[in-house]
Amino acid sequence: MRGRVGEAKAPGTARAGSGGGTLRRYAAVLRAFWAANLEEELQYRANFFASLASTAFWLVAALLTAGIFFRQTSTLGGWGFWEVATLLGVFNTVAGVVEAFLRPNIGRLVQLVRQGSLDFVLTKPVDPQFHVSFRRLVVWHVTDVVFGLGLTAYALHRLDRVPSLESVAAFALALGAGVAIVYALWLALMTLAFWFVAVENLAVLFDALFESARFPVSAYPGPLRFILVYILPMAWITTIPPSILTGRMGTEAALAAMAVATVLLGLTRLLWRVALRRYTSAGG
Repeated sequence: MRGRVGEAKAPGTARAGSGGGTLRRYAAVLRAFWAANLEEELQYRANFFASLASTAFWLVAALLTAGIFFRQTSTLGGWGFWEVATLLGVFNTVAGVVEAFLRPNIGRLVQLVRQGSLDFVLTKPVDPQFHVSFRRLVVWHVTDVVFGLGLTAYALHRLDRVPSLESVAAFALALGAGVAIVYALWLALMTLAFWFVAVENLAVLFDALFESARFPVSAYPGPLRFILVYILPMAWITTIPPSILTGRMGTEAALAAMAVATVLLGLTRLLWRVALRRYTSAGG
């Protein structure tokens, strides 16, 4: 069994990296994946209203919590209330992407490895990492993204700040980089399933780590701030994008965020390839 899987695995990897998987081909595969998921999700339209209610509840709760804190002080790490609100909107946006795209896919990686179901992924004519990362979509969590961006826009209005088109473009780049960083960190963490058996708690660890991005990095003590910027780069996820919109940072911060995301994606890709070589299927 181990030998057969090894033989099936190599061709699949070669096909993905031989140049045959063009951008257009993978876009078509992605559309097919998500069209099937959308058709399935539309059978449960009540989930849409549940998602709306849940998103509204957590946003209001986050703002109320911040409001209670700001009754005791005027700033949090040098950020005012409505500046923090822009960050909370970005956090909710990224959290929506996590719940809509990442958790339904990467969250299942441990199960795929443990049960040997990854065998079926490896025999498909698409890159295994692509399949594992984007096969499923929970469309209702897109409301988190919409509400989050709406909160950020409203907070900017309360700050009486109208960003330039250049700043908005830089914000979009930084936000995309933040999502890419979340993806890279979570996939790298879950890839440990190829070496260890009991890694489900790592998902809980990631959630706890992700929660640190709910506050501006300047609010943390110096050593922890260093870790969140340079070692576990959570600060790039939600602190940088609103900093660009509010004028705390220039548009060059978006380029730095893109560089961090590119490096992490490259390292995660390398780790994934190393991990696949250790995979021995359900029979291993």
